[in-house]
Amino acid sequence: MNEAVVVFLFLGFGIGAVYDAFRFFRLILKKKWEEFIIDFLFFFTISPIIFLFLLSYNNGLVRVFYFTAMLLGYLVYILTLYRVTVYIFRPIANGLRFVIKKSLKSFKKVLQSIKKVYYNMLRNIPLRFKRNKKLGKKKNSGGLNEEDFSEFNT
Repeated sequence: MNEAVVVFLFLGFGIGAVYDAFRFFRLILKKKWEEFIIDFLFFFTISPIIFLFLLSYNNGLVRVFYFTAMLLGYLVYILTLYRVTVYIFRPIANGLRFVIKKSLKSFKKVLQSIKKVYYNMLRNIPLRFKRNKKLGKKKNSGGLNEEDFSEFNT
């Protein structure tokens, strides 16, 4: 029993470290829907780990002191290493966000130049139906005009 409590303390500490890694991505991505996806991925990765630990140490039975031990391990991480990693991760995240913005702008400019090239190429291709310069109308593809019979009207 004491061994399991110590293991769940370390599990809570590990959960804090994993949350810190996911928090780094939250610092890079600032939009609300991106944060939602990151939080979902965090809980999606942590839930099976907790389930496997509960299954291996207590045959899947949920006990309050296991979750209390995980919470204490998480709090130990928050009060110790979390404060150190904040000072390390923030400047790195700001630099990465700057690099991502610049690379996306460059990529957008490349795509726009490719679009311009294709637009100019397609603009020079003749269309199937051209306007008749005399009448300002489209040519009929299958119908007959009065001009077609002008030779026979004598």
